[in-house]
Amino acid sequence: MEKKGQRSTHDSLLTHHPVLCIIALSVIFIAIDPFHISPVGGREFKPVKHEVAPYKQVMDNWPRDNLSRLGHHGKLEFVNEVFGPESLEFDGLGRGPYTGLADGRVVRWMGEATGWETFSVATSKWSEKTCARGVDSTTNKQWKHEKLCGRPLGLRFDKESGNLYIADAYYGLLMVGPEGGVATPLATHVEGKPILFANDLDIHRNGSIFFTDTSKRYDRA
Repeated sequence: MEKKGQRSTHDSLLTHHPVLCIIALSVIFIAIDPFHISPVGGREFKPVKHEVAPYKQVMDNWPRDNLSRLGHHGKLEFVNEVFGPESLEFDGLGRGPYTGLADGRVVRWMGEATGWETFSVATSKWSEKTCARGVDSTTNKQWKHEKLCGRPLGLRFDKESGNLYIADAYYGLLMVGPEGGVATPLATHVEGKPILFANDLDIHRNGSIFFTDTSKRYDRA
């Protein structure tokens, strides 16, 4: 049975410290997560122990660039020319590099005289006015446009056909022919579930395409 003094103490806490009470209840709610709102909510995890070689042993067997050639002789290319470049690819004729940009385009380097050209976009809805936002493409100013403009991440050429396969964060798995243009959707769902965050891909020598989907719950934005 609760005593009068105890009830008064509780009432005093609620009256004088409501913000603290709300914070405490919020922390308890988040910890319990009854509605499985968190990214790992409703999932069971079992710890697995792996034997990992000691750091020194790994590094002693790791090939090193003792001359630091990249640091001493490497050259930073294309400064302020492309924003948010992801995967780099060269086609079967050695042209390129091709890369996916934060504004939703796949672009191709055409040499010093021409520079970069737009090779492909994920959708016919892409427009320069909405999507090509320069350096702002890499900031949160672009996020509200990404679902429309696309975000090409993984690129791989089929060396035999010359087709370019694209893993787009919003449009799933796409393909565009050797001449570029608007990409064709190949897969937006797997086993009836939408691809939310296609990230990278590779092509097996037998023609099979493997790609990664970063999340089953959330898209990139």
